[in-house]
Amino acid sequence: MKKIVWRFTNGKELTEKEFYDYFERKIFKTIRKYGMIKDFYKKEIPIEKGDELNKKVLNYVLSKKFKTKISDKGFFSYLSLTEIAEKIFENILKGDFMKKPFNPGSAPLQFLKDEEIELYSDLKKIEGKKRKKNERIQSLFLKFKKKNPDLENNILKAFLQISS
Repeated sequence: MKKIVWRFTNGKELTEKEFYDYFERKIFKTIRKYGMIKDFYKKEIPIEKGDELNKKVLNYVLSKKFKTKISDKGFFSYLSLTEIAEKIFENILKGDFMKKPFNPGSAPLQFLKDEEIELYSDLKKIEGKKRKKNERIQSLFLKFKKKNPDLENNILKAFLQISS
């Protein structure tokens, strides 16, 4: 019997290997979609140093296909889908619907939830500091997620449609 490590809201289940493939493909697809890696970065991609989990996971995944270099200033934003949805929702609560909380062209993790990033890091034994979540927004999200389990995805999709 296969051990299931991830379940999507539509009921589809993934084993550990399937989850790795899904996770890494999602990052590389986002990079391709937004043209994040320019020709001059193909030699060495700068990853900002730090002990944050998102930075360490992204460096791990990118180093599978590219040469990466830890530096003082990185090329990417390390925002996850959960963090982006929090920022968008926070702006909405403040009445600022159009404030842009991130640049889609620089955030390879933008379609991955914190739970997915944390699961990947646990399975791959990558250690790092987890980000501090906005508890006020997360408590609101919990209420909405009962009716809409894909809330973060829907917030991001709506924002990208409105802002483009």
